[in-house]
Amino acid sequence: MSYAETKEVEAGLKFKSASGLLVETTGVSLNIESHDINVHEVVILEGVGEGNKYLYNLDSAEPI
Repeated sequence: MSYAETKEVEAGLKFKSASGLLVETTGVSLNIESHDINVHEVVILEGVGEGNKYLYNLDSAEPI
């Protein structure tokens, strides 16, 4: 599945980011027109930055 092509993802999906962070989707998505991709907001679940939210290209993450 290409999340960069997916306009919306449901909240509550969990991933391990490329840097090893455990993150969960919030359900917020944004299209980056200049690159024709979609990014999705995630919240860090544990460790450094816990509770912080950021936009992320989920194609570089591993579903858990």
